[in-house]
Amino acid sequence: MNPAAADPDAMMRQWNEQIQAKLKQADEMKQVANAVKVTQRSSDGSVSVTVDQNGVVSALDLTDAALRKQPAQLSAEILGAMRTAQAQIAARMQEVMAPIIGGDSQTMDALMGGYRERFPEPEPDEPVQRRSPGPDDDDFGGHNFARDDKGW
Repeated sequence: MNPAAADPDAMMRQWNEQIQAKLKQADEMKQVANAVKVTQRSSDGSVSVTVDQNGVVSALDLTDAALRKQPAQLSAEILGAMRTAQAQIAARMQEVMAPIIGGDSQTMDALMGGYRERFPEPEPDEPVQRRSPGPDDDDFGGHNFARDDKGW
């Protein structure tokens, strides 16, 4: 017979110890999770995006080369880096949680499944279509209405 089962005080102490251990584990998990950040750079290194454990962008760094790109290309590179960083959160969380969770595969699967569902692998990049400058790139077709005697 289990001696703790015969002694209600011992049983309560044992439950309290288990609860305290789980609370400590939960607090440690929270601290470690809050420190997780993933940074991803674009292929040419002109864009760098950092996301936190929730996938929220916490830093965006653009080089001078990034600022010389067409807006559509720059947007695509920023979003691509962000999505790639977000897709890496699950692996990073698993890496930092493994020492805390240990062999509790059910807890790990539940935690990682949520991250993989929220942040799937990004789709392969579609090439950004660049528009060549045309004759109508300025608003007025080369005509200066401010100096025109006819006005608007």
